[in-house]
Amino acid sequence: MEEQEIYLLITRYLQKETTTEENEILADWITDSVDNEQTFEEIKLTWQHTEQIKLEESTIALARLKNRINHQQDNKAKTKKLVPFKWNAVAASVAIIGLFLVGLFYLLKPNDSVPTTYSVLKTRAGEIKTITLIDGTKVSVGPKSVLRYPSVFNNSERNVSLDGEAYFEVSKNPHKPFKVNTGDLTVNVLGTHFNVNASRNQILTTVSLLEGKVEVNLNSDKDDAYVLKPGQELTFNRANQRVFQRNLDSLNTLGWMTRTLNLSNDKLSDAAVKIENMYGVKLIFADQPTADTRIYAQFNGDSIEDVLTIICASGNLEYKKQGNKIYLNAK
Repeated sequence: MEEQEIYLLITRYLQKETTTEENEILADWITDSVDNEQTFEEIKLTWQHTEQIKLEESTIALARLKNRINHQQDNKAKTKKLVPFKWNAVAASVAIIGLFLVGLFYLLKPNDSVPTTYSVLKTRAGEIKTITLIDGTKVSVGPKSVLRYPSVFNNSERNVSLDGEAYFEVSKNPHKPFKVNTGDLTVNVLGTHFNVNASRNQILTTVSLLEGKVEVNLNSDKDDAYVLKPGQELTFNRANQRVFQRNLDSLNTLGWMTRTLNLSNDKLSDAAVKIENMYGVKLIFADQPTADTRIYAQFNGDSIEDVLTIICASGNLEYKKQGNKIYLNAK
């Protein structure tokens, strides 16, 4: 891919106009060499400063960048050479100049330090959001969850933090591991599909692997690593510091993404947490026996009214709905 084409692709990516296939192409190009990665990060930083730069200053920056690239090309004997920069094509493309050259003045200033900026994605009860990170990794964030991620990953690793539940489809990069920190544990991957359920409000933290390979480290004991294979999951109990590793049930693991819930002799109080997150409601029990009622039922995208009707039929209960509050008691 010629330099003009890759620069156009980068600017379209920064405008959130690229397709999933284009994101994968860009991710492959970035990981192809250190030079590509540095070029991408420079353009990304430039984009962040665009609104702060005067147009006449960008002209100076453009000349300085041209001299810099020409100088680098003369010293590329030991490294992969870049395709000669087509200044005529760039000059003719107003879109390219406007999108990523404005602001290079600040970028090229000596001793200019740009701190990493972070974004936070939050979801409400009953809400699911999907985001594509700068490296092409796709993350589906579950209800009542918080994902914190950097605008640009550093040169050695890709770190994000999670409070709640999310499903990750990590873009492969053997030179830059992807890490998810939950507070209790850290998941280390290169490129894979997995689910993490780790809320500060619950005792259990679970990592479920659907595809690829992951390594899980407890933050309290980073010397002890647990390797998961596809179809396995690891659960950490914060209360007693115990670790459990077993085969996963993909239907239950990813049920939150499609409002699928399979209850097989589950306590209603245990199922209540999932129901509340899925539908944005609050279940209130009349007494402990009601909360301990065992339920047999399966739901797949049903309305909250249908879910309550089936639960009550299974457990010989009745309910009353007031706003988002649902009161349950025995008949």
